[in-house]
Order: sequence, then structure tokens, then C-alpha cells
Amino acid sequence: MKVSLHATIVGLTLVAVSVSAQQITHLTAASNACANLKTVALDDVRLTDVVDVRDSVGDIYNIRSPHCRVSGVIGQSIRFTAILPNDWNQRVLMGGNGGFAGSIDGAFGASKGGYLTIGTNTGHDAPGTNARWALNDPDRQRDYGYLGVHRTAVVAKALAKAFYGSEPRFSYFLGCSNGGRQGLMEAQRYPEDFDGIVSGAPAAQFTRIIASFLKNAQALFPDTSYFRHPIVTKENLVLVGAKVLEKCDKLDGIADGIIDDPRDCHFDLRSIRACPRDRAGADCLTGAQRRAIARIYAPVTDDRGRVIYSGQPVGGEDDPSGWSVWITGGEENLKNLNVPSVQAKFMTETGKYFVFKDSTWDYSHYRGLMDYAGSWGNIVNADNPDLSRFAARDGKLIIWHGWADPALNPLETIDYYEKVKARDPKAANYVRLFLESGVEHCGGGPGPSGVQWLGIITRWVESGAAPSQVSAIKNDNTGKVIMSRPVCPYPEHAVYSGKGDTNDAINFVCRVKSRP
Repeated sequence: MKVSLHATIVGLTLVAVSVSAQQITHLTAASNACANLKTVALDDVRLTDVVDVRDSVGDIYNIRSPHCRVSGVIGQSIRFTAILPNDWNQRVLMGGNGGFAGSIDGAFGASKGGYLTIGTNTGHDAPGTNARWALNDPDRQRDYGYLGVHRTAVVAKALAKAFYGSEPRFSYFLGCSNGGRQGLMEAQRYPEDFDGIVSGAPAAQFTRIIASFLKNAQALFPDTSYFRHPIVTKENLVLVGAKVLEKCDKLDGIADGIIDDPRDCHFDLRSIRACPRDRAGADCLTGAQRRAIARIYAPVTDDRGRVIYSGQPVGGEDDPSGWSVWITGGEENLKNLNVPSVQAKFMTETGKYFVFKDSTWDYSHYRGLMDYAGSWGNIVNADNPDLSRFAARDGKLIIWHGWADPALNPLETIDYYEKVKARDPKAANYVRLFLESGVEHCGGGPGPSGVQWLGIITRWVESGAAPSQVSAIKNDNTGKVIMSRPVCPYPEHAVYSGKGDTNDAINFVCRVKSRP
């Protein structure tokens, strides 16, 4: 299977679908509103393109309804694009960026439902896996870390005022991965920007995440000669993945290829036989392979043995977009790009251009990345559990994560949520966590990952309908729904009732269950 690196990294912004929570009078833009925007002066903003789109001609986002497309630059280099529909539902929606950003990613499809949508490159133009732009450029680092999204949100509201004559009644943010980090950063630093935020698989503990990537890369690729010949092969992943499912698939009472909660699975890698004479085979592990996989499962620890970042949970080892893409390598198109794995790419780019400011930095001989994080961590980490200002302005936050995520660890997302709750016992009034079983990074995997998050957060913000559970679906290649499951607010799980089709959400209930 060929895996698109661009799609893996950049295509993380969630597709938004409009679902109204309450009746809001739509506003219609004046016939000359788009032309008039060309003369609008916004503080430290330069509009570079204002296009009045009346039909499909000039519609590059397949919106197919009249709108004004505005592009511009905030400050020196924060580019943005906004779609202002002529028929406006008085809501703003911003989409987050994957990876290192560098392109304008926005949930522009929601403009069909009347949302003013906006996205930003966060201050630089580059592929989402490239961080060379950050070298000795603290301004761009800050724009990427937190300022770019905030300043773009401010511009979105100013454009609404200029175009419709009214500020938005509600504003929303949806993002996953780095976009999830952006959402948490907004709730923590700029709580006034958005009324509702959906943060998927958030890269909140950025510095510790990179430390984990370094640990995995050193175990799998001791030096660059292993890039084209990884220690752990796809055959190894098929073997380990099958053994994990054999051990743990039925713990939830269903044999469906999905591990409900990996923490319940007590899998011992020693149960897989050793290769005779340490020669690689399809049904065994060599000593080097076993040690490398054990390192992936193991946490990052400091010199005193304290856990810095959790080890990878079991599950999804052999999924097509799982370990081989993100962790262990072996995908042909990654080799052609001289990238052993996505984790290794992010780690080396971060080390070279953020941390050590040295394009020749060699990860293979390095130890103690956390010791050098310094001010970089203050710029990119979004792990502050103090959401009091966001709660005080009645903001709502949904955090979600796939249990089979090979990129970012769901255990760390749980840890952040638990810290929020420990700080404020009433946190469930404004933040909830949902864990999707069998779901990979920002979607995909054997579990159902299709959730209409925009409608859910809209109803919570505007109608006070806190989500007691949400529905997730899985489609086949034709778009037909082949599985649905409830996704429950943590710590609840979707538990099979014991009767009926296990692919139908109606036969599951949410409850807190005891773990082995």
C-alpha cells in the first residue's frame, strides 16, 4: 500500500458539517459588500486578494454558493484565507493545521452551511514535515506556536463586521494533531477567541512527544544506514498485531478486530518465539527486533526512572497507516523521500531547527533532549491544565483521541484531562474527553471514526446540550455505513449489551466498567 506523506501530515483538519443548534437569523451580505472589502483598513493586515464568487467559476473550494473569498497577510508573514458566504449563519469556524503547518488548512466546506470559515499558514510557507523555516527565527516560531491562530481569529471577526455589519454570535475551532494542540493553546492562552473548541489527538506535550520520537528512532534506526533497511519489518508487525488481537480482542466480549481499551490488554512480547539462530523469519522475532519493539512499548524516562512520556499502547501494529508509516518505517514512498518514518522526520526537523539550531545535528548519538527544550517548550507546549478563564467565559471544549493512534499517545491525552479535572472538580461542565477504540491518528483504523463534531460542539455551546455520548460511524469504499458505535465520555466505555448486531450502536450502552 502506498501512503501519501502529504495526506498523512497535512490532511489532518477535520471535515466540518453544519448542524444548527438554535434558530439564528441569517444575515445576507449587501450586493457590493465584497467589492467594498478591498478598501477596508485592518490594523497590521494587508489584503492580497478579494474575489466575489457568484457561481462555480472561480470557486476553488467547491462551495458552489455565492461567497466572498478573501486572502491576506497579517504582520510580516501570517497568511490567511477566509470564505464569507453571502448567506451567513452568524458563526465563524476556523480549521487547524497538521504537522509544522506551512499551508492554509481550513474547514472551508462548512461555508456551504453558512459558516464564515478561515484558515492560516501560521506565518510560513513550507511542507508540513519541514521546519527549516524555524531556524534562528523566533518570530516565526512564536507565530507557529501560538500567535498565528490567535491573530487570524481576530481578523476573522473584523472581516465579519466589515462584510456583514455585525460581529459573529458564535465562533468555533476544529483541529487534530497539531491542530488539536492549537485548539488547546487557544483555550489556555486566548480563551476569548472561540466559544467552542474541538481538539483531536492533540500534540499538547510537544517537547515530550519529540523525546518519545527520539527514543523510538534510536531504537529502530541506530544510524542512517537503517533508513532503507529497518530493523522491524512489515512481517514482524503482522505477527505482533495478530498475537495482540489473539490475546486481547475478545476482552470486551466481541471478536471484531478492535481493542476497546489497550490498558486492559496484558500482552507479553516474550510470548512470540525467538528466531532460530537469530535468523529473521515471518513467524518469529530476532533479538534486535524484539528489543526494538520492546522499546516502542516502553515509556521515556529520565535519569531517575521517572516517566516523561508513556510507551505506545498495544493495538494497530499492522494497520496500513499505523506503525510502518509513523514508527517503524518500511513504506516505499517514505524511502524515496529519504524519510524512515514520520516520527523520525518530525524529531530530526525539531532537533535541527528548533532546539539546537544546527542543520547538521545527528540524532543517533544524542541523549537528553528534554534538557535542551528551554524556551522552545514555552512556545509550543499546550499542556497547561488551567482552563479557568475559558470556563469563566462559558467556553466549551471537546477533546478526542483514537486508542490505536501510532503518532500521538492517547495515554498522554488522558493524563492532561485528568490534570484538568484534578484542578477543577467541575471541569465536566466545560470539557469532556472521548476515546475512539480502534481509531488511528485523526481517523482511520478498524474502528469507526466518523463523528459530526461540529454539530456536537455547536449544540453544547448554543443550547447547553452537553454530550453524554456521541455516535461514530465507519464507511466502506462506496460510502455505505458498515459500522456504528457510541463513543462515551471518559471514563465510560461503550459496552455491548450481549444481543443484536455488534456493528450497530443501538446494541451498546455507555458505562464505567471495571478493568482487569
